[in-house]
Amino acid sequence: MKVRRYSTQWLIAVVSTAVIAAALPGSAQAQYQTPQADTDRAAKQESRKKKKRGEDAAPAPGADFSPEFRKQAGKVQQSVNDKRWDDVIAELPALEALPGLKPDDLRVIATWRLQATQATGDMDAFAAAIENYLAQGYAQPEQIGPMHQQLAAHYNGKKDREKTVHHYQRFVDATPDVEPDELQTLGKLYLQNESYAESALWLGKAIEVAKARGALPDQAWFQLRDRCYVELDDRNGRLDNLEALVGYYPDKEYYSRIVAVYQLQTKDDRTIMLNAYRVAVGDPMGGLATVGGYLGYAETALAAGSPGEAARGLERGMKEGIVPSVGSNQATLQEAKTAVATDRKSLPGESISAARNPKGEFAVKVGLGYYSLGDYEKAVELIRLGIGKGGVARLDDANMLLGAALIELGRRDEARAALEAARAAAGANAHMTRIAGLWLYRLGRQAPAAAGS
Repeated sequence: MKVRRYSTQWLIAVVSTAVIAAALPGSAQAQYQTPQADTDRAAKQESRKKKKRGEDAAPAPGADFSPEFRKQAGKVQQSVNDKRWDDVIAELPALEALPGLKPDDLRVIATWRLQATQATGDMDAFAAAIENYLAQGYAQPEQIGPMHQQLAAHYNGKKDREKTVHHYQRFVDATPDVEPDELQTLGKLYLQNESYAESALWLGKAIEVAKARGALPDQAWFQLRDRCYVELDDRNGRLDNLEALVGYYPDKEYYSRIVAVYQLQTKDDRTIMLNAYRVAVGDPMGGLATVGGYLGYAETALAAGSPGEAARGLERGMKEGIVPSVGSNQATLQEAKTAVATDRKSLPGESISAARNPKGEFAVKVGLGYYSLGDYEKAVELIRLGIGKGGVARLDDANMLLGAALIELGRRDEARAALEAARAAAGANAHMTRIAGLWLYRLGRQAPAAAGS
């Protein structure tokens, strides 16, 4: 039987006593009543014999109860039957003090205490009763998870973070079909305790379970995990998380974080950074969040011989209100446009020379020129020519550029093949492998372009 679980929202917000006092799941509560049902039957049987023997009522003839417990339990049983819960609580210490109590005696006492404290609304006593019930091993497997969840709610309301996360962890461990929301709740609880490694672990599990079930992982899970990796100074873990995040939720802020980490790790390697800027700004749903990001793209593109990219990047930044349209920014934009006009005149002749050159490196450079102009068909032609000739210094860079041009043309299958080739050619260059992955993430979520594939 599937145990009904409580909402996990109260574990993040401040909860009221009323939430803690809510009844335990029906299947579990029924299980608590099993010893009571035994004693009900026993009481009825013994009541018929009582006048003849002069003995008090006794519970469950099939159970292994001690003689003293059998004599004394009837009074408490009657209070339970009448739901006189304050009387039950008052009467239980006398039962607990009886000599020679057996395990079945103690189990019935624990069950009655659980029922009575729940019914009276004494939450501290109820929590203690649950903990005792669990510690003594009385709970059935299907009860263990909900009981720990109840305790987590109780201790969260008391702002006892250590016990809250302990019991919620036990709840998750005991729940075979745990939900992504429950996993992320555990991650948040660890985050509250500044246990960043554990938080990142459980937030990651929430993401993976959601993905496995075909659901969209919540954006906040990635954001919280990013905070964990920052606290842990785990840059590779952070990059993995951010790259997955932009795959689902492309955003200029996330791309900017990725670019910043690349820049730091590669010491601003021009080839890597041009590709990093290109994948961010080439994404219509992405972009860059800072003036420095767009100016860095423009500077890198100009130095690499792709002034058209510099111009498009600056124009996008200005349109989005991130790059001021004044002073040196306008001068850089005009410099890029002047270079584009020059390339537009020289590239036709260079493409002829590229066809005659036995080495492919020149053809790829001419292809970059056409990509800069926005002539993606010609870019694809020249880059493929260069790769086919051989002698290309950076096959990862060439195939990445080819994939970018094919994406602009909407030729998704060809683009995917080019990007996979770039990833394979990158070898030990982890950052180029990552950038190819970012392009592939985009292909995975992008609807087919109107240009057709």
